[in-house]
Amino acid sequence: MTPVGYFPCTQDPPDGKNISNLIKELVEQAELCEKVGFDGFYFTEHHQQSDGYLPSPVLLSGMIGMRTTRLKVGTCVLLSPLYHPIRLAEDIAVVDQATEGRMVAAMGIGYQPDDFDAFGVSIKERAARTEESVEILKRAWKGERFSYPSRFHKIENVRVTPNSFQKNGPPIWLAGWVPAGLKRAARMGDGWIADPIQSLEVIRDYANQYRKEAKKYNKKPFVVLMRDCIIGKDWEAVVSKSGPTMATHKWYFHYGAYVKDEHIKNIAAEEELTFETISKERLIAGSPEQCLEQLSFWKEEIEPDYIMLRMRQPGGPAQAEALDDIRLFGEKVIGQL
Repeated sequence: MTPVGYFPCTQDPPDGKNISNLIKELVEQAELCEKVGFDGFYFTEHHQQSDGYLPSPVLLSGMIGMRTTRLKVGTCVLLSPLYHPIRLAEDIAVVDQATEGRMVAAMGIGYQPDDFDAFGVSIKERAARTEESVEILKRAWKGERFSYPSRFHKIENVRVTPNSFQKNGPPIWLAGWVPAGLKRAARMGDGWIADPIQSLEVIRDYANQYRKEAKKYNKKPFVVLMRDCIIGKDWEAVVSKSGPTMATHKWYFHYGAYVKDEHIKNIAAEEELTFETISKERLIAGSPEQCLEQLSFWKEEIEPDYIMLRMRQPGGPAQAEALDDIRLFGEKVIGQL
């Protein structure tokens, strides 16, 4: 069985005035995810957004970890360039201890200038800072005193406490969707997170590049497949509630995130996108049977070690329906994987 993680929506559009309620909804979603067979619950990170985007993925991971007993918790992805790596190592170790080894640290270099401007960090340094951070975290979680010749911080004769619960620390998954990022994930990470919006031919190419690089370092590849998912009793029900997912993908298309492929080669603007187009190899969408068929297809083609699904967008569905979707997917799909 391939483990399936849940990637929640942590935004409260349009103005972020109901954040306390959003946090309660996240707890409710996580508790249900654990009940119906999801393997993990993971938080992303952005800053300076007007919709009240929850910006603290490690803190949220700890919060969910204390309301669950089996569910893995973690980040997907944490913006590592924005942190002092010693403080990050401490915070992650605390959550790993509190959850008795259920923490996963998935990290990325970031891409939005506002995230960096808020902390006075140059976006041009993001790759170098990330690589340093990964190296320092792995040193820190060994539980020994160490020094590190950092370009960005003074790290001399330090020892991180507490020790992480997991020996040598939680796994570090790295996002990377260009050759340099794929090589970084293979060289430094314990896993690679696939681009959540590209079609099969693009993801297959990325996965092949990553696995080829991993072999150079005698490392066993670990592929995390991310997808947006819409589930319903039938296709008509799915189409009727596809609006929020369409809005998200039109945003991606507008800002140039889509890699051109056979499905969108003739589409010039986001207004031309249809649900039928983006559902082809980009989404997991349909009835439980259709979702299972599509996931089985991805398993055969990509052979992922882990699946990460986002089932709620900033525009919906509402909490009651989101919970129904989690329950339906858990009860009708996860057990069949």
